[in-house]
Amino acid sequence: MRSALSSLVGLASFALVSWPSSGVSQSVTTMTDVDGNEYRAVKIGEQVWMAENLLVTRTPDGREIVSYFFNDDSAAYATYGRLYTWDVSMNGALEEEAQGICPDGWHLPSDAEWTQLFDHLGGEEIAGRELAVGGSTGFDALLAGGADFRGNYLYFETIALLWSSTEVNEERAYHHHVDRDGVAGRFAAMKGARIYVRCIGDDS
Repeated sequence: MRSALSSLVGLASFALVSWPSSGVSQSVTTMTDVDGNEYRAVKIGEQVWMAENLLVTRTPDGREIVSYFFNDDSAAYATYGRLYTWDVSMNGALEEEAQGICPDGWHLPSDAEWTQLFDHLGGEEIAGRELAVGGSTGFDALLAGGADFRGNYLYFETIALLWSSTEVNEERAYHHHVDRDGVAGRFAAMKGARIYVRCIGDDS
């Protein structure tokens, strides 16, 4: 899997509710993107995360962007969210924690923010179980695969792939993932890979 992986103005409406002191949330609130799509959001530790994959088709200032559905099939895969290249997801930015295509008040999580999430849940070897659908966090990582930079769709029902805002070099950026065995981690993917996006709150 590892070698194949290598080829791989919105108004946020958000009201905090009472969160459990354990840092693992069972409570849900919502936020909205520029297209009017509404998403669940959960608090995990000190961070607030989208609990669904992004579906937006425009930048926060309203410009249309290129996005994809798994297997190019919107009828079958729309519920899993849209796939974006790294450059599109970052909306042309290069700095970590850029807003990118996230709604106002939200940004693409950095490598460090993903690491903070995994560490809060006990480390990469076990964090995926809590982040998967049915896990205690409500994050509901979907094993919806993605596509490599050639456009080959891969790993459906095997792994959840989610961009970070951290660039590795001119060709690659980190994605973070949860696999079906409950293991979380990261990989330096080609920026042209088509991968899902989860946003994190700016105040996290």
